Amino acid sequence: MHLVLSGEGSSDLGLFCQFNNEFVAGSMYYIVDKIIDKKLDISYYEYKDVLITFIPKVELTKLAKRLPPYTKKGMKGKGDFITNAIALTKIAKKVAKDKEDEVIAILFRDSDGTNSTISGMWEKKLEAINIGFKIGNFARGVAMIPKPKSEAWLICALKNYQNCYNLENRSGNDDSPNSLKKELESFKISNSEINEMIKDGRIDIDKINMPSFKKFEDSLKKLL
Repeated sequence: MHLVLSGEGSSDLGLFCQFNNEFVAGSMYYIVDKIIDKKLDISYYEYKDVLITFIPKVELTKLAKRLPPYTKKGMKGKGDFITNAIALTKIAKKVAKDKEDEVIAILFRDSDGTNSTISGMWEKKLEAINIGFKIGNFARGVAMIPKPKSEAWLICALKNYQNCYNLENRSGNDDSPNSLKKELESFKISNSEINEMIKDGRIDIDKINMPSFKKFEDSLKKLL
C-alpha cells in the first residue's frame, strides 16, 4: 500500500524539501503515521522514499485549475475543494498504476471559518472533498479536515484531553483575540517537539475525542 498526500503547509502534513528532494513530515502526518503503525505495525515515514508520494498544494492547485470548474447546489464557494480532490485522484491513480500497488490518498484542509461562519463549514468542506473523490471514481480517498483547524487537535492533547469538544466551536480565524494558533503558541512547544510527542506516545491520539478527529481516524482505518 502506498500513500499519496497533499496538505496546506509545513505544520500540517508537511512539505517537500527542494534541497534534498524529500518529504519532510509535519504534525498531522505523524498522526497519520501513528494510526497506520497502530493498525499495521509499520511506520510509513521510515520508508517514505518508497511508500509516500507528497504533492505540494501549489502543484495540486495548478492541476486543479486545468479541470473544468465544478458547481453543485449547496456547494457555493467549495468548488476548489471538489476540483482539488479530483486532481488528487488523478495523481493517485497514476501512482497506483506506476507502482502496481494500492493507494490511499489523503487531502488535508483546515475547516477554518469565523464565529459567524463556522456553522456548517466543516460539513460542507468534508462533503466537497468526498464529492471530488467520487467524481474521480476513487474509493480510497480520505478527507483530513480538523474543525476548525489542526491546532485544535493538538491543543486537546496538550490540555490533557479535557473539554476538547469545545475547541471545535472556536473561531478558525488566526486574527481572533481567542485564536487557536495563539493558544498553541502559548505552550511554547516547538513543532519538532510536538512531532516527537506524537511519535513516542506522549501525545496519545487514542484520547483525542473530537468528532472531526474521529471522522478522519475512522475513515482511514477502514481503508487500512
